[in-house]
Amino acid sequence: MKKNAIINTGNARIFTKFSPKEQEDILAFGNATTQVFSKEETILSEGSRLNNIMLLLEGRVQGVHFHEDGTLDLVELFLAGDLIGLDIVCSPSRRCPFSLCALDECCIVSVDYDALFSEKLDPDAMRKLHENMIHELSLNNLKRLHKIEVLYRKSLRERICVFLRNRAMLVGDRFVEVDMDREQFAQYLGVNRSSLSHELAMMRQDGLIEFRKGSFTILSDEVFR
Repeated sequence: MKKNAIINTGNARIFTKFSPKEQEDILAFGNATTQVFSKEETILSEGSRLNNIMLLLEGRVQGVHFHEDGTLDLVELFLAGDLIGLDIVCSPSRRCPFSLCALDECCIVSVDYDALFSEKLDPDAMRKLHENMIHELSLNNLKRLHKIEVLYRKSLRERICVFLRNRAMLVGDRFVEVDMDREQFAQYLGVNRSSLSHELAMMRQDGLIEFRKGSFTILSDEVFR
């Protein structure tokens, strides 16, 4: 892990409607630091206490459960612009329920939650920050509800269809980009990679979908049923 004093938040959702000066105040009052993590580096171990909210500026981070046999379950995938750990620091224990690992080289801004809400911020900025945080929590809730809906299905084909349907509805298009490689996609669906590859090939053969790597095109309305 490397630290860098330069903080550029880009177009992060958490700073929607904020002026540059308000962003600077938030970062200053929250004792913000920038950290760069190497690919596959562990950012936080399962069960660790978390006092910071983390803004992912670059790269991808996965939340995973590791098993004794070396396998893992992909619990959550975070992309650039996502806020990590807000729900955790708002919980009584503040214990992380999974490990956080960098999928790529990642740049993360960490902000001390308690310092941020020490009533130094301008009331209007505080109100906007609360609104944006509620929005982030809502997005995370929807993502988890979608995953529950996927894993609730018994057959692998049903799980794939529900996943693609939800993504298609989100982007408003039958062309869907999946920000996971095949192994991660299989972990997300709770199956092994070979089973997923076989089922995708069968769905292509049946005229339901077309795909290339992480890009999928829904060809049949059957996927939406």
